[in-house]
Amino acid sequence: MHRTSITRYPMLAIVGITALSAVACSSATKTESAASSVSSAASSAASSAASATTSAAAASQAPEKINGEDEVSGSIASVSGMRIEVSSPDGSASVSFTDETKIMELTPAKLTDITAGLCVTIRPASGAEGGTVVADAVVVGASSGGECKKTGGADNAGLPRSPLGGFRGTVDSVTGTAIAITTFGTDGSKTNSSIETNDLTLFADRHKVKTDAIVEGKCIIAGGTNDTGGVLQAKTINLPLVVNGECPRPKV
Repeated sequence: MHRTSITRYPMLAIVGITALSAVACSSATKTESAASSVSSAASSAASSAASATTSAAAASQAPEKINGEDEVSGSIASVSGMRIEVSSPDGSASVSFTDETKIMELTPAKLTDITAGLCVTIRPASGAEGGTVVADAVVVGASSGGECKKTGGADNAGLPRSPLGGFRGTVDSVTGTAIAITTFGTDGSKTNSSIETNDLTLFADRHKVKTDAIVEGKCIIAGGTNDTGGVLQAKTINLPLVVNGECPRPKV
């Protein structure tokens, strides 16, 4: 007589329970792993966002105080209405202007454009007024009021400031690459200087322009007062030349 073993069924039950436990354990492990991945991704995203915020804050350009005014310089990244966004190696800044803002632009000139009687500003590369000066820049343009007189301070002629400053005078003559000029002081005094130019000398013409001259890609030097919102309220805007594909930087 054949007898069925009663031990087979408990063993099957044990195997079934073990299999279910393994499946449940594996499922739980996958769930925990997925949750961990989501958490890590969220943490990474938050970290990236925080880093981007910190970088953006660090990239803001603080205006420099020049002769009592705040100054921002760089390249015009965009223009919207009466608002300019400026970018530079120092970061970014915002500039606001009005119809009352004085806007001056520099356009290219040549040595042959310099003739007797013109009012020019000389930016020295070496030397000083009253002697022989090697010119870093020669900029044509009358002073305020149409008179070619010294301003009583350093004249930057719409260019970034230089420790050697600049001075304005009337051209007496041009001989070869040399320019003879006479500077007139506010007290009526006169000083004669001999200006030497070379292949490195920048020649430019500075003149007043309207607001439509402010366009993306040009260089800008804006002076005014920085408001509480961090926007420079410009009293003056100069648009210097792009030199070798870059906007000129202050000399130190």
